[in-house]
Amino acid sequence: MKQEIIRIDLQGVNCYLGKSGDSFILFDTGGHTIIDKQFTDRRESLEKELEKAGCKPGNLKLVVLTHGDNDHAANAAYIREKYKAKIAMHPYDLELVENPDIEKVMGSFRYKSLIHKLIFLFMKRIIRKISIKTLDDFTKFRPDILVDEGYSLAEHGFEAVIVHTPGHTAGSIGIISAEGDLVAGDMFTNIKKPDTAPNAYDFKSMEISVDRLRNMNIRTVYPGHGEPFEAKQLVQ
Repeated sequence: MKQEIIRIDLQGVNCYLGKSGDSFILFDTGGHTIIDKQFTDRRESLEKELEKAGCKPGNLKLVVLTHGDNDHAANAAYIREKYKAKIAMHPYDLELVENPDIEKVMGSFRYKSLIHKLIFLFMKRIIRKISIKTLDDFTKFRPDILVDEGYSLAEHGFEAVIVHTPGHTAGSIGIISAEGDLVAGDMFTNIKKPDTAPNAYDFKSMEISVDRLRNMNIRTVYPGHGEPFEAKQLVQ
């Protein structure tokens, strides 16, 4: 059966729908970002895009979270309740959705480049303040399914497998479809150009994850932020 990945652009962060026939899997759920001019969880926009795509209660089979950050997981509990779809994610990010606190949330705000480090130091107080506000608005939840390397989504109606890609967070995952497309979460971005994420809890782990992905014959990368791009565009 023909499969496709549909981008849902929530203005600053992406979700994706994996469509196979009349059934769907939602990859990430959107949420607040630290650069929002207006405080929003993007829930209304997400629901409008789901409806537009024909995704509704009954044909949404699963919600897969690429990691536990608020901007990707904030609407997961709501979508589960309304659409009666289970939530799947890696166990290493459970603390970010079950019992998050400000220190856990700020764990991935580490930067490699000097300019990003300086910007973060300058903005740290504001970022912390916004992060505390998003925590207050976050609905905690327990995932229904814990996934790890090699987990197949076939039983949920979509031919794809999970690959564990620690780096941005400990429990970051990618989803590789049978067609060779990668839903990457925040492993990769495409804001100005295709690149790895500028921030991570562990850059060494991220480098290892990136090297593994480069050897997996991936065709198209669907990043958490920015437009999808061909995998060959990544600078070696």
